[in-house]
Amino acid sequence: MKTSRIIFHIDMNCFFASCEIAQNEDLNGKPVVVAHDDPLQRGIILSPSYEARKYGIKTTMKVRDAFRLCKEIIVIEPDMRLYSENSKLFHKYLLTITNKVEMASIDEAYLDVTDLIMSKGMDALKLANDIQQFLLNTYKLPCSIGIAPNKFLAKMASDMKKPLGITVLRKREIDKYMWPLPITDMFGVGKKTAPKLQSIKIETIGDLAKFSNYELLSKTVGEHSAKALINLANGNDESEVCYLPSNDYSSVSNAQTFDSNIYDSAVVKNTLKVLCGTVSYKLESTNRVAKTVGILVRYGDFQSFNKSKGLEKGISSSSDIYDIIEDLFDDYCKIDFGVRLVTVYAQRISENKEKNQQISMFDDMTEIEKEEEVKKILNQVKNKFGSDVIKKGYYSYKKD
Repeated sequence: MKTSRIIFHIDMNCFFASCEIAQNEDLNGKPVVVAHDDPLQRGIILSPSYEARKYGIKTTMKVRDAFRLCKEIIVIEPDMRLYSENSKLFHKYLLTITNKVEMASIDEAYLDVTDLIMSKGMDALKLANDIQQFLLNTYKLPCSIGIAPNKFLAKMASDMKKPLGITVLRKREIDKYMWPLPITDMFGVGKKTAPKLQSIKIETIGDLAKFSNYELLSKTVGEHSAKALINLANGNDESEVCYLPSNDYSSVSNAQTFDSNIYDSAVVKNTLKVLCGTVSYKLESTNRVAKTVGILVRYGDFQSFNKSKGLEKGISSSSDIYDIIEDLFDDYCKIDFGVRLVTVYAQRISENKEKNQQISMFDDMTEIEKEEEVKKILNQVKNKFGSDVIKKGYYSYKKD
């Protein structure tokens, strides 16, 4: 008999806004939105605080539209370096609990705590509360936690009580707690899929779970999507928590799932910068480099593309990784399709031997020092002002 799993889904509440409030207590209790601002207020909101959400302000809303709902909102320019650092602290702390941690995005993670609960006799609710209180008291970052027998139900559970909620969702209780929810609340159903389901009278998750005309459903959303959605609506999810054993560094990745489809390249690129920062941190903290860097983009209709670039020399810095990721994104992403998930990954990983390599007595110390100093300054500039501020230059020789 297969042992039931115990999965936590930890979702940091209003992560970008919470990071800003954590470092500036004067913002506490105020309607804060994280967004690029300009005189015409065309910026897209990346993260509204809960005080802002009370006015109906949502992620991906334009700043000017948010001001129409609340004139008192405080617009904070995104600080991707701050969010990346907090994401690293979040991840590092979770690894002190178990190595079975999957970072689903910069602000959410799955933990498989089955062994801790079943073998070591820990109490699941107490463990969840301890995690929640540590993150709040130590980093001033609130989170919600879902506890369930699989990843999908854990994700659904963490959304049921925000902020600072802890929700247990058992499979036998989905008819009571999950099925009455509108189909738009189901994880995996985007803005394009929801109207299609509603067109065939599927208004709630329960309607989908009990939908009997499979042929019509397949025709409406596609056979692959139909099968996957019905399984999820019935609480079935066999996907494993993807984690790296402590001695396995064959690949490193991080991902971000958006609340809704994103049609703005600038929003996606800002997220990619953060993901590159966390991937870089994982490499550099273990003194490793990668010779393959790639990006996976999933659209709202479940289509996706996966592209990577092989390198002769291993890299680990966030700016080097982002330069490649940005090129791949620009070359292959069809932003009009609506981006729902982005993943940055690094493969062909090996120890960074150059970091500890001895300098030969014949090397030009002046040149080495200059090169390292220039690289350090460039990274500082890119981290502060964004990777777009400096681009590589090329000398072009034109024959007369």
